Amino acid sequence: MSSNAPTVADTPVAHTFTPEWARHAIWYQVMPDRFFNGDPSNDPPHTRDWRSEWFSPAEWERAHGDNFYRYVFGRHYGGDLAGLRAKLPYLRDLGVNALYLNPIFQASTHHKYNATNYLHVDEHFGTLGDYAAVVASEDLADPTTWKWTASDRLFLDFLQEAHAAGMRVIIDGVFNHVGTQHPAFQDVRANGHRSRFADWFDVVGWEPFDWHGWAGFKDLPVFRKAPHGLASEGAKAHIFAVTKRWMDPDGDGNPADGIDGWRLDVPNEIAPPFWVDWRRHVRSINPQAYIVGEIWHRADDWLRGQHFDAVMNYPFAHVAVDWVCNRSRKISASAADARLRELRNAYAPEVTAVLQNLLDSHDTARIASIAKNPDRDYERGHRAQDHPGYDHGKPGALEYARVRLCALLQMTYVGAPMVYYGDEVGMWGADDPSNRKPMLWPEMEPYENPRENFVMNDLRAYYKQIIALRKGHAALRTNNIETVLTHDPADVWAFRRWDEREQLLVVLNASEYSRDIAIPRQGHLKSDWKVAFGPADCLTVRPEQLAIRVAPLSGVVLVGK
Repeated sequence: MSSNAPTVADTPVAHTFTPEWARHAIWYQVMPDRFFNGDPSNDPPHTRDWRSEWFSPAEWERAHGDNFYRYVFGRHYGGDLAGLRAKLPYLRDLGVNALYLNPIFQASTHHKYNATNYLHVDEHFGTLGDYAAVVASEDLADPTTWKWTASDRLFLDFLQEAHAAGMRVIIDGVFNHVGTQHPAFQDVRANGHRSRFADWFDVVGWEPFDWHGWAGFKDLPVFRKAPHGLASEGAKAHIFAVTKRWMDPDGDGNPADGIDGWRLDVPNEIAPPFWVDWRRHVRSINPQAYIVGEIWHRADDWLRGQHFDAVMNYPFAHVAVDWVCNRSRKISASAADARLRELRNAYAPEVTAVLQNLLDSHDTARIASIAKNPDRDYERGHRAQDHPGYDHGKPGALEYARVRLCALLQMTYVGAPMVYYGDEVGMWGADDPSNRKPMLWPEMEPYENPRENFVMNDLRAYYKQIIALRKGHAALRTNNIETVLTHDPADVWAFRRWDEREQLLVVLNASEYSRDIAIPRQGHLKSDWKVAFGPADCLTVRPEQLAIRVAPLSGVVLVGK
């Protein structure tokens, strides 16, 4: 057994520019339309039956032909704020304490990334019919005219309930582009270069009218850019006013009634000076607000205290998948350890402590399907519409064992773990759209496809257990980590976490075989140890070593003084 144990421990978190609460966060990502339908009266037209079989077209979808990918993106399932409020007890029971909500503002799609208006919560999430009358009386450029709809107030009530339940809430800030129904864009379309919003958008021609859309999608007109950020001071002022509106809704200087931060969509498409100014604005409203950017790769330049607190940590997911889920492209335990150490060393400790360590999201395949379809490019190889041979079937026991191990790594590693809704009950699916199926709920059973669609209660119990493990041991929420060993032939990685009160030893086995691991009791490991997670009989404490048996695709966590 060889050891790869650099005696390098990351320094304790200094909390110089990231919010202290965020290092204790256990995130849960929710796409509201797909989470729970608590109020059918606000459903969009042609809302799908929650129990319906995913690949079967509804009657109104048949008009688009037999191609699933021609009609599936237009679906709505009716999830709403009433549903989210109704499921707060579920989330609290699971153990999560921080929610990231995909966009909630008025928009025509299920995903809401094509905002019609940043000022108002979508009426299909709240009170149907409350949007048009209010927006007609507002001046987009004058915040003193802005009002609150019933849907807006429902969201503000939800915030208070979530805060009372001990949960922080951040929402998606999609400030790079809007939808074509946005009032400013509609004004430009109607009045051309005479519009007072004419400088907001990236117009490429007035006669005929033409504009740039995000990623080439014309239904997502982008704001015009400049080296300093947004070209239009009016557009910038509007976004700043929107930011304050949702962070301090009553404007009294106390942000307790507002959101706790922002997840920023494609922020790298707006020049950094904009985000420097925006961050100052955010911090002036709430010094403990959390700002996380959607940056898919190493983000050193964005995480130096001037722009964001954190990013969605996709590189963490890459390592977890490459080590635990891949087969022919599998990496070794020592390679996984080295890649994560390099990532830790790229950022200041207070940044690493608050990174959103995810396995999947609304923009990737679900982790269970990644395990079932190994050795593919994480970001693009799971688009089933581009890969006809993709296996859409329910993953088996071996794949879910890999999911469990990845989740255990999430909960014991440095940074804030984030669970994508439904992973904890066994949901699976290829990349968009099949990663956005409606949440599985036991009270909804039986589903149209009961052999595949059912809540995996044992998996949910596992998630509860490992979330409780993280919450129960403050050492798992520090930056202190030290590799104890990597044993590549056995495919085992062990690392130590600690604080001033206790230490934990995490031993992970990514092989399909049971492993007997002997760890010398030297230095800090001379401590008295007991099992914090794993079978009670997995540990034998001997004078000179710890003898640990780790089941296939599993892990053990020991606690010592």
